[in-house]
Amino acid sequence: MINKKRLLSLALPLTVILFILFTKWWIVDVIDGSDCVTYGFPLIYKAPAFHTSLAQQFFIVEFLIDFLTYFLIVFTLLFSIDKFGLKIKLNKKLLIIIYTIAAILFGIEVLLATVFETSFSVKRNFDIEIKQTGFKFYFSEEERKKDIPQVTSINKDLNHHHSILS
Repeated sequence: MINKKRLLSLALPLTVILFILFTKWWIVDVIDGSDCVTYGFPLIYKAPAFHTSLAQQFFIVEFLIDFLTYFLIVFTLLFSIDKFGLKIKLNKKLLIIIYTIAAILFGIEVLLATVFETSFSVKRNFDIEIKQTGFKFYFSEEERKKDIPQVTSINKDLNHHHSILS
């Protein structure tokens, strides 16, 4: 017999961990605004705030839909593994470690969300045009690495034109 309460006690902290560490980034052109990088899967729930630098804006409805999506995926995977594969046995020490990691990540995210002039809206109130999307791990630098070759090639082109003019 599958114990759903036991799976829920594991699914919640794993959802928090995955929600914070793995997300989708969207490079968008804000209609009547500038380009920016936004975050969220399947919907954009976080974007830079337009009123000041380093501030962010969060969209509550999109955030709840995204979090519920992550939770359903995690719970479905755990349920499927427990029912059709290996039986999930929760060790109390392991569960405490998972909850501690989830709490630390959640605390860092809350700190970063509240230290600057963050704004919260019920829904996103601006239109966007999507330019590019991708997935990222919280601590990865992939977005910046993709831009470096482009800048390097521009510099090579400028150096080439400069040497021709000299």
